[in-house]
Amino acid sequence: MPKKTRREKILAEQRRKAPSPERSFPSVTAQNAIQTPGTFSFQASPHLIPRHIEEPDTHELSVIQHDLTKTVILAAIAIFIELGAYMMLHGK
Repeated sequence: MPKKTRREKILAEQRRKAPSPERSFPSVTAQNAIQTPGTFSFQASPHLIPRHIEEPDTHELSVIQHDLTKTVILAAIAIFIELGAYMMLHGK
């Protein structure tokens, strides 16, 4: 976080020195203090909404598995090419 500029420091100091506005709270009287409890009514819905549980799509999973297999094979080929190039260049 960058350091404060001189102008920001001056503004912060002015805010600290400025008198804060007084907060007025409503006065509590005996009449206001005694409140009747509110009523709550609950109406149950007459029907239940059936939940549909989605089963994973097997075709989608097989496509993902195919992509992962292809990625692993291509990564292994790339690593073997790098190792072969390293062995050829360093003569081992």
